[in-house]
Amino acid sequence: MSTNRRDWLKTAFLGSAALTLSPLEFFAKETPNFNELKNSNETIRLCFNENPFGTSPKALEAMQKSLSLSSMYDFKFADVLSVKLAEKNQLKKENLLVSAGSSFLLELITKYVSINKGHFIIPDPSFTIFEPIAEFLGMSKTVIPLNDKKKIDLEKMKNSIQKDTKLIYICNPNNPTGDLLSRQEIENFIKSIPDNIIVLVDEAYIEFTTQKSLCDLVDVYTNLIVTRTFSKLYGFAGARLGYAIGHPGTIKNLKKLQSWSGAEISVVTMAGAIAAMEDQEFITKVLNNNQKVKDFTVSEFNKRGIKTIPSSANFVYFSLENYKEDYFKKLKDAKILGGKTYEEEGKWTRISLGTMEEMRQYFDVIS
Repeated sequence: MSTNRRDWLKTAFLGSAALTLSPLEFFAKETPNFNELKNSNETIRLCFNENPFGTSPKALEAMQKSLSLSSMYDFKFADVLSVKLAEKNQLKKENLLVSAGSSFLLELITKYVSINKGHFIIPDPSFTIFEPIAEFLGMSKTVIPLNDKKKIDLEKMKNSIQKDTKLIYICNPNNPTGDLLSRQEIENFIKSIPDNIIVLVDEAYIEFTTQKSLCDLVDVYTNLIVTRTFSKLYGFAGARLGYAIGHPGTIKNLKKLQSWSGAEISVVTMAGAIAAMEDQEFITKVLNNNQKVKDFTVSEFNKRGIKTIPSSANFVYFSLENYKEDYFKKLKDAKILGGKTYEEEGKWTRISLGTMEEMRQYFDVIS
């Protein structure tokens, strides 16, 4: 682990101790050994799909300069950010809803579809952080297991639609598997279901692929909502920025559930995001390094006879079925946070991709 990253983690961990329940604790409640390792500045985190290459230097510079504006509501940054995002996605500002992370948007959309209660459909395993909220608000659910190829089963989802189904969630690429459904597969699915059912497509990792986003279809299919994040490619997991893309009518309705849309985003984050989108050198570096580390990781798993599935993201899904040692104890002893067991059958788990140095340490530990 580089010195800079280690120092940053030390600061982050100490800061989180002041919170009653930190975001990391929320996400990590089922992550083995999290509580034992979260406060060590030597811990290597390979469990949250964070960007191990940091944040764009241009973004950090812009964020530093913006600190002097922290005493003001800066509407200028909000307007510039909206324009930049609209240009990036070749859409209108009216198609966008910006927020402090895409997780918040998943929650907001869940509240929107839950107004009159109803039913929702989710794949499993997937990034269904909003699931407890929907159930608390009185919605029923159908959980669809992945098919035998570890893909989201769109046909079974379609066959599970009920009279009161309000929402179908698709994470693409899927987290934790990294599997990618084709754009055509999802569009055909949307065409085949009633247009009063919202199809929520979480594209948190789409930038790690060469596949075109579905965002250009939101004016064609008014029931389609796409969510995107700056947490992964841009390294804003701690800065918090995400956005939803939808038909202007849908976006307008979602904003009715907010007292002040976008007010939870700091001036510092907005300034950084504007700069990050322009830093193509950093984006290229992240994508190239991610691919190199992924190729290395899959190769090392193959050498050890550990089964993996192809990943279109910054993590790898693999089976511990043939691994005869205590995997999570080995990680704990080496102060490495890995994923949890997502599927008991086959003992499938996930590892986030770190730097090449971190992944070499990881494989030395599990060998």
